[in-house]
Amino acid sequence: MSNSSMKSIVIGAGRLGSNIAKMLSKENNDVILIDRNREKLGNVVDFTGFLESGDATDLGLLEECGIKDADRLVACTDDDNTNIFISDVCCYIYSVPEVYIRLKDSRKMKVVDDRVKCICPFDLSLEDFAEQKRGE
Repeated sequence: MSNSSMKSIVIGAGRLGSNIAKMLSKENNDVILIDRNREKLGNVVDFTGFLESGDATDLGLLEECGIKDADRLVACTDDDNTNIFISDVCCYIYSVPEVYIRLKDSRKMKVVDDRVKCICPFDLSLEDFAEQKRGE
C-alpha cells in the first residue's frame, strides 16, 4: 500500500460493501475488501484493491490486513451485531479514525459508539421516497 492515500478496510462483499470498496479504490484509496465467503469475493469486478477471505471478527485477520494503520473501516456485513462488534473493536482497541457501519435496524444506533457513522439503507430509502413525494 502506498503512503499517500487513505488506507481503507471494507468488511462484507455484498452489494453495498463491494460498491463502497470500488468507489474508494477509484478515489485512489488503498482498499482491502474482506468477506468470509470466497464466492462473493470472486464476483467483485472493477476493483483494484486487495481481496481477503476470512472472518473479520478474528483480530489476527484484521491485524494481518493492516487495521493498526487503517484510516477508515467500513463494516457492512449482513449482520448488525457483527458490524457493531467490529466497530467497537476498531474504536476501542485500534483507534481507527473513521468507522462506518451498516445497520438494517436503525434502532440499534442507540448502542453504537458516537464516533461511528451509521448507514441505514432502509431509513435512507424512506427518506428518498419522502423527499421525492414532497417534490411532486
